[in-house]
Amino acid sequence: MNITKDNQWRDGKALERYALIAPLLEGSLDPAKRLQMREDIAFRNGISLRSLYRYEAAFKKEGFSGLKPAERPKQHSAKLPDNFKEILEQAVQLKREVPTRSVNQIIYILELEGWAPAGTLKRSTMQRHLYNAGFGQKQMQMYRDARNSSSKRFCKPHRMMLIQGDYPDVLFIPTFPPA
Repeated sequence: MNITKDNQWRDGKALERYALIAPLLEGSLDPAKRLQMREDIAFRNGISLRSLYRYEAAFKKEGFSGLKPAERPKQHSAKLPDNFKEILEQAVQLKREVPTRSVNQIIYILELEGWAPAGTLKRSTMQRHLYNAGFGQKQMQMYRDARNSSSKRFCKPHRMMLIQGDYPDVLFIPTFPPA
């Protein structure tokens, strides 16, 4: 997920949690009524009482931001090479150079150039990372279509097809017999 979608999702989740605990935040409720409301809310929404207690405590401690799910740092798999970021940059560069290169060809080139040991890069992993970087097949097709329509707008398939002429307007120079 990109950052804005992630933040929107976290804000939406916090809003859902606030909607669950909002009736419980009234100060005028007696403890027995609050407990009965908690059980009713938990049963209706399919969550545990413990979750409701955690939501209430987080809201009282940190406010609305306490209801947001924690941010998790992105971690690469332990199976990936340590220099995977550089490998991905090289793969993107190879794809930019020749957009028709397949993922298997890119992996083969990277292995030949010594960026990764043979067999460590898998096609599905590289394809997923290239797609996330904006180099998926459909994304590249969009660029190819845009290029074909814009750069070839005034091109003709054969030379001399753009020349127009009108034969009646030919310059005629009369020649006289020598005297």
